[in-house]
Amino acid sequence: MTKRSNLDKLTKLLGLICPLLIAVLALLISIWFDFTYTVKNFENVLDGSITFSSIIVGFLGALLGILVSIKDSEIVKAIFATTEKYTLKYYFYETFIIGVLVVLLSCIMHVVREYHSVLTLGLFYAWMLFTVWFLPSSFRIISVLMSVFFKANNSSGRPEGNKITDNDEREKMKRSLAKPGG
Repeated sequence: MTKRSNLDKLTKLLGLICPLLIAVLALLISIWFDFTYTVKNFENVLDGSITFSSIIVGFLGALLGILVSIKDSEIVKAIFATTEKYTLKYYFYETFIIGVLVVLLSCIMHVVREYHSVLTLGLFYAWMLFTVWFLPSSFRIISVLMSVFFKANNSSGRPEGNKITDNDEREKMKRSLAKPGG
C-alpha cells in the first residue's frame, strides 16, 4: 500500500467517525462540568431540538428526492459507479436515525425531567450525545449533497431526454407548445 492510499483511508475513517468523536467530547465536557437536565428552561431546549431535528430530517428527505431526480447526471452516475455510494448511504442512514432518536429522546425527556433519578440522568446523557452527534452529521451530509447538486448543475450537456437535434422537430415542438392565437 502506498502512503497516499493509507492517508485516504485515514481521512475517510476520520470523516466517518468525526461527528461521533465531537459528540463524545461534548458529553465528557457536560459530565465534567455537571451540566444536566436541571438547568433552567431546559424544556425550551428540548422543544428547539425537536423542531430543529424535524426540519433537518425533512430537508434531507427532500434532498434525497432531488438526488433521485438527477440520477442521470454525470456526477451522480460517477458516484454510484464507485464505492462512495455506500459512504453516501451511510451518511444518510446515520443522520436520519440519529435525527429520529433526538426527537424521541427529547419527547421522553419532556416527560421524565421532573423525576430526579439515575435513569433520567442516563436518558439526559443519551439525549446530549445524540443531539450533538446529529449536528455535525447533518452538516456533513448536507455539504456532500450540495456539492453533488452544484456539480450536477454545472454540466454543460443536457440530460438525454432533453436533446432534440433535428431542427424540423424542434420547430414542430415550439409550435405545439406555443399559445393558441398568440
